[in-house]
Amino acid sequence: PKLQVPAFYTIIPGAHFRERAAGTSVGMFCAKLIAENGDHEWAIAELQKVDDLIPRKYYVKFFLGSCHLWMSEPSKAIRCFEEALALDPKDEDIASTYSYMGVCLKDLGQYRQAVAVLEKAGDYDNERTDIHNLMGFCYFKLKEHEKAIECFRKVLRLDPGSAIDYANIASNYRDMGEKEQAIRYYELALDLDPTIEFAGDNLRRLQKG
Repeated sequence: PKLQVPAFYTIIPGAHFRERAAGTSVGMFCAKLIAENGDHEWAIAELQKVDDLIPRKYYVKFFLGSCHLWMSEPSKAIRCFEEALALDPKDEDIASTYSYMGVCLKDLGQYRQAVAVLEKAGDYDNERTDIHNLMGFCYFKLKEHEKAIECFRKVLRLDPGSAIDYANIASNYRDMGEKEQAIRYYELALDLDPTIEFAGDNLRRLQKG
């Protein structure tokens, strides 16, 4: 099976701007509430109205992008995120914007470009587990397994209990032909979370082989 990184793990952390950031405002909170309404088509229409009323607000472009991404429209989303970055966002929010651009590029299968964008995100906030996790996934898809492993290790240094990242390391070792290391890391993952099905399946295959 392919490396499985649940979508929630690469998207939810850092998905929204920091509520205590210096650039927060009533407009930002309104845009956030609209985006989180659940009806993304409605939210896009409303956010476009907000953009007409208070133009050139980077957070409106960000939340427009997030709605397009939730609607599986990564090409439209990335244009919105690029527009957000051009509108002088606060430093606290730049990492989130680059992180979401990384998700878009990942969804488009543009893994090399995704890594480049995620490196920029890391320049602004190097303690975001979602950034390192997503970068590890992209390196895995590029078959650059040692780099992928290092990214997942960075997640574990920040969050030692992240079972999925032990499993992700194991999958890289498996593809590198390092059976003993793969078994070790699958076992570590399952000790923390026995419900990771692909880890259990791959472990049994390796043990039989």
